[in-house]
Amino acid sequence: MIEVNGLVKLFGDRKVLHNLNFTVGSGRICGFLGPNGSGKSTTMDILAGLLGPSSGTAKVCGFDVVTQSKDVKANVGYLPDNPPLYKEMKVKEFVHYVAKLRGNSSQDRNRDVDWVLNECDVADVANRIIGNLSKGYRQRVALCAALVHKPKVLILDEPTEGLDPNQILHIRKLIKKLSEERTVILSSHILSEVQATCDEVVIINHGHIAAKTSIQNNVDKPLFYLYTFASKADNALHWFQQRNYVLSAKSLSQKNNSILVEFGKEFWSDNSGVNIANVTEQIVQQNFPLIGIEEKKEGLEELFFEVIRSQPGQHQIQLSPSGELL
Repeated sequence: MIEVNGLVKLFGDRKVLHNLNFTVGSGRICGFLGPNGSGKSTTMDILAGLLGPSSGTAKVCGFDVVTQSKDVKANVGYLPDNPPLYKEMKVKEFVHYVAKLRGNSSQDRNRDVDWVLNECDVADVANRIIGNLSKGYRQRVALCAALVHKPKVLILDEPTEGLDPNQILHIRKLIKKLSEERTVILSSHILSEVQATCDEVVIINHGHIAAKTSIQNNVDKPLFYLYTFASKADNALHWFQQRNYVLSAKSLSQKNNSILVEFGKEFWSDNSGVNIANVTEQIVQQNFPLIGIEEKKEGLEELFFEVIRSQPGQHQIQLSPSGELL
């Protein structure tokens, strides 16, 4: 649904985007992450047809953002970080006005407006003035405006910024519901929200794609354990690698006294017959001088800070489906 190849954007002599390449498939929720000034909003503006690239191509639903911009805009719903709302208008009146601007036919307009008000759970405030609503409700009204023409792709720039925890939870559920029939690409500084909402992430840093990865459904399970030994770490590494419940084991420190162990799915099953206590007991029986165990959870935050520390422009960091650096 979204295909970006060799995308470059210049503002005068300053290159903001450097040869971006990524795709987002149909029905996927893609998190678009990066530090401030990394080029996220510029990329999203280009995908929405609001800004032209300097070179390279970007296609949405098969339409080129430059040569077929009208078709792109017909298939994209865009929620910017500061959505424009006429706060003196009533909710239904405003959404009806946007539907008219979007070209919804007069015979379908009332039906489309009622549909999107229900879809975004704002039908209960349809006759209230937008300026009197909470920020969470105003955000949902802006989402109505982005959806009323029934686009196939939703682009959301910081959709939960400034919302309280209850409002964030509601928007998260709404995004997941909306993704059942459309592709969603969203940016956010709240990495836990991206981790809970998205199927995959693209991380951009200084205008370069720094990483691409899928997000595991069970991201909070501690898949990794870091074992530190006083000595005999090579022997311990070999021992771990011989265990059928260990998916991978590798030396982590320069002194080779720390081993990162990833346990396989069978280890976590209820009938596996092994657990962390069993493994620790076996290590002691092998006379390996174990001095520390650290649980390593697979989290997007750790991945994010790891990849943005890499120097831009050298090479793209690829991650495994479990998020491990390759």
